[in-house]
Amino acid sequence: MKKIVYALVFVALIASLAGCGSSGDTTSPGTSPTVASNVKRPDVLDHKNYAFGREVPDWVMLEQSEIEVLPKYQDFYVFKFEESGRSLDGVKMWAQQFTAAASLAQQVNNRVQVKVAGANIGDRNETGSYMEMALKSLSDATFSGYKEAENYWLQRRYYKEDGSMDREDFTYYSLYTIPRKTLDGLISKALNDADNQEKPKTENEKAARDRVKALVEEGL
Repeated sequence: MKKIVYALVFVALIASLAGCGSSGDTTSPGTSPTVASNVKRPDVLDHKNYAFGREVPDWVMLEQSEIEVLPKYQDFYVFKFEESGRSLDGVKMWAQQFTAAASLAQQVNNRVQVKVAGANIGDRNETGSYMEMALKSLSDATFSGYKEAENYWLQRRYYKEDGSMDREDFTYYSLYTIPRKTLDGLISKALNDADNQEKPKTENEKAARDRVKALVEEGL
């Protein structure tokens, strides 16, 4: 019986998130949506601070990279997520229980790859399998200290080209942080573990791995 109830709850949650992802608006409040000029801009119907007479906080309108350089986050890595759907409770639950948990490892992997790709480490073949093992280790890692620092929601009404209403959606924004020392330590451990699993076969390969380690030690 419990399994049936859980299944129904899950189906209801999926239904409430219809229109999530790429079909939803991902434009931050205060900026013009990238839509055809003859389409009316979405109206903000409600938001978390509206009842208290307060404005939408700045971080909601900022990119992840812009937030990370703010003084209050100087000791943290920042990860920003957003989900849209018809139910506020639905998008909030999905963001907290699925998106944030599932997306962190992928975002960390992406940032490591971007960092390494932008550096001169010589022949990429010298670090290919080494990086694959390190990134796999990061994907399986437990990220202690990772927590939601901020969250916010907005309700918007969207319009069709003829001016009639299209839909009304909630967007839930969440900001997660993890101490820089913690994540840097996890990445360093993943690289060292990969090194121990498969020793470099040539001096060039060893030198390339050392350059990767030195590069990542600078931070993401």
